[in-house]
Amino acid sequence: MDERIKEFDLLKGWGILTVVFFHAIFYNFQTYDEKIKHALYFFGPLGTPVVVIFFFVSGFLAYRSYKRSPFHFISKKLKIFLPPYLLWSTIYLLIQVGFASHLSGPYDLSISNVIYGYLFATIYLPFYFIFVLLIFYALTPLIFKTNLKYLMILSLASGLFFTALYYMPQYWNHSIINSTITYRNPLIWAFFYLWGMYIAQKRDFLWLKKPSFLVWIGFFFSYAGSVAMIITVPKLFHDYEAYSALGPFEYLFYCFSLPIFLWISHLIKEKKYSNALSLFGNHSFDIYADHILIIGLTLAPFSLFVNISTSANLYIQIFSGFASSIIALMLGIFLKRFPKIYNVIF
Repeated sequence: MDERIKEFDLLKGWGILTVVFFHAIFYNFQTYDEKIKHALYFFGPLGTPVVVIFFFVSGFLAYRSYKRSPFHFISKKLKIFLPPYLLWSTIYLLIQVGFASHLSGPYDLSISNVIYGYLFATIYLPFYFIFVLLIFYALTPLIFKTNLKYLMILSLASGLFFTALYYMPQYWNHSIINSTITYRNPLIWAFFYLWGMYIAQKRDFLWLKKPSFLVWIGFFFSYAGSVAMIITVPKLFHDYEAYSALGPFEYLFYCFSLPIFLWISHLIKEKKYSNALSLFGNHSFDIYADHILIIGLTLAPFSLFVNISTSANLYIQIFSGFASSIIALMLGIFLKRFPKIYNVIF
């Protein structure tokens, strides 16, 4: 099965658009008025399963492309991900240093902090995904021949445990582990990578089947639980995105939403509009790498009229999400005409 799987392109397209709009709309979330906040509390959990989509697809494709040569597999993945990771981390480091007064304050340029930033992907926070993914790629040769079903059970339990360890103490105004570490904990995300490997191994493609009644029940139950946790936990330690993405109910929502979103992708793949969505999927990594910079550039002109850096404006930020998506896609399409440049940048 070597042909491209359009369901994956559609799912990644929806996922990357959600990432861009999520980051644009939730910028300065705490400055929205209460009505907008509560609306975003309600819809927020729907936008968070996107990362597990990428882990699932990565696991599926990793299993399918692994040729029983650990060195070849790992070196190939490093060649794909390290150049853009290092380049864009450096770009965002320079932005943080150069525009410190407009961001969160002076950036600590000590050697130890910079090294730590590159090693653990803390210079550009959305790159935690690549940090975790590279760990999975390094471990793939070890787990390729193992019983994936048993590993999935263990990783599901570990994911629920660590999300609860992060989330639950905050009901009592305590934080045991912060969101920066939790996002980078591979034991939280391993289940979805292993799930993708397992589906590739069994060749029982779940997107071809309508999800069962129990999956739909789990989907609505876990979504309701996610919203309930978001609106009841004290907001004392971290931003909204950490709350919406790292709760145990939200983790269950990831599990139940993935087969549903895959099945929906299968249903719409023959529709004309699906081609536009799959185009975003084809360029998902391009958009993922540069969208924060582009969001900043699209918001910048509005600062002449509205103080964007200190207050949120939902309409401006929705426009910014839309514009940033299109600009990032066009940039990726244009640069793909120059493969040598494209392969380094993206």
